[in-house]
Amino acid sequence: MAVAAVMALLCVRLGLNQIVIGIALTLGLEGLTALLHHFQFSRSYPRLPAADKMPIPLLADIPVLGPALFQHHLIVYFAVALVFVMIYIYRRTQLGLNLQAAGDKPAALDVAGINVIRTRTTAVLTTGALAGLGGAYLANVGAGIFIPFITNGAGFLGIVLAMLARGRPLWVLFGALLFGVCLSLTTAMQVAGINMPTDVIQMLPFLAVIIMLVLFGRKASLPAALGLPYERGAR
Repeated sequence: MAVAAVMALLCVRLGLNQIVIGIALTLGLEGLTALLHHFQFSRSYPRLPAADKMPIPLLADIPVLGPALFQHHLIVYFAVALVFVMIYIYRRTQLGLNLQAAGDKPAALDVAGINVIRTRTTAVLTTGALAGLGGAYLANVGAGIFIPFITNGAGFLGIVLAMLARGRPLWVLFGALLFGVCLSLTTAMQVAGINMPTDVIQMLPFLAVIIMLVLFGRKASLPAALGLPYERGAR
């Protein structure tokens, strides 16, 4: 959330280059986190308290699919529900139209009397909070322990998903499931002792991303004004 606030201040309000600031924050904070972690836990890695799963009654008892789909932590159900909430917001509410206009045609949004800077700031802070929630899930639920660079590039997979989804939250869900399967395969192949270099196995999710970009990259689209600072009255 703090990083999102810095991004909102530097990029949205001060109009600095979004890519440069994003790279600087990513590399700088990853190094700072690793340094602080080393000083605090250089001798031992304390495990985090195990998060309790919340199986859905009846559905969790379905053979094979039940444990895989309906026995998860609350945050997983929240994430899936959020997809359908975003579908409703984008298609049925004025807020959804404002968010799309802030990325595609901010000048039109300004003419309509909506504060573009405020809308963009709200979007950055909200998505930053959700990204932080995802990181908390990785440490508390996924791994049960925090280690430096725990995301292992998963955030960049999220960027590709957003590009390929073209503003369709349901596509994000299906794409995330696909990449999740690839991530699970890396763990399953290592546990199964498949005679393949570990580096090759860990490449699978990113290889899937490259294949998706090759197949559907031409259809991928981003908002026309993405990363462009908005100045009222500027041409």
